[in-house]
Amino acid sequence: MPINVPINPWRRAAGVVAVAAMLWSGAPAITAQDTPRVTLQDALTLIDMAQKEATAKNYRLSFAVVDQRGDLIAVARMPGAGAATPDTAIGKAMLSAIYGQPSAALVARQTNPVTQAMNESTGGRFRFLQGALPIVRGGFTVGAIAASGASSQQDEDSVRAALSAVNLK
Repeated sequence: MPINVPINPWRRAAGVVAVAAMLWSGAPAITAQDTPRVTLQDALTLIDMAQKEATAKNYRLSFAVVDQRGDLIAVARMPGAGAATPDTAIGKAMLSAIYGQPSAALVARQTNPVTQAMNESTGGRFRFLQGALPIVRGGFTVGAIAASGASSQQDEDSVRAALSAVNLK
């Protein structure tokens, strides 16, 4: 049996007025084409640059690029990289993209109840380790790139070099 809860008519009217004001304000609508994003080609280019940096330093890494929601765009594992490194790179990138910060800055948040709940909602896929950096375009975090397989600092240095090589943060 449904429960009928009376709605304050003044509150309803205020909501209608607010929506109408937004619609008729003359402000341009934001479309999907206007929203900055990371394309598959961007992701592959970033991974290629990161692999070149890792090869030059004799690292064997895996790389992941995700969009701003943490959804995987591309992943690659260099020959000799550990079997778990692709999953670790994905988890680092997810964390960095969702928070819009380097994963190193988020290590201390792993005990925060809100962050723990978010991690549980992803099936525990976040990896609270240094090695991921957000991808920023037009002032918006549009994704993240991460590496795994060397020291945390070496992982981060490899993805930082890739972002610099393609003129992204």
